[in-house]
Amino acid sequence: MAALAVAEQMTKAETPIDGAYESKPASAGDDNAAPPTDGHPLVALLISRPDVKSASALQGLNIAIGSAQASVEEDIRSGLAAAGATDIRLSLGDTAPFDRLVSGDVQAAVLERVSPDAAEAFPEIKGFKVLRVPLVPR
Repeated sequence: MAALAVAEQMTKAETPIDGAYESKPASAGDDNAAPPTDGHPLVALLISRPDVKSASALQGLNIAIGSAQASVEEDIRSGLAAAGATDIRLSLGDTAPFDRLVSGDVQAAVLERVSPDAAEAFPEIKGFKVLRVPLVPR
């Protein structure tokens, strides 16, 4: 998914300064760098069936999560709870989260944690609903 790669690169290129983000070019070779998490807000990008209109509508649903997000599962749970989805089931599987959504295994999928600017720039995808869930810094 090309849009996700762009969002990840935007996040890597942003450096937090005094609680705000300033755009800076990404350094060569930092493709595996983690997004900034040192107390600055990130946004979880989720994608769902089109009938799920908001993050709170994920209440009681199965949400796929990839192994890359497993270490921040509690952050995602907290962000969804703050958005009104207090009873969700995050499901880790061997198959990519988006593929599990397409196959009907789950009702939504966590794509990535990105900066607020990258989340805002992430495009809508025909046939799906893109949800942007702010994460509460620890």
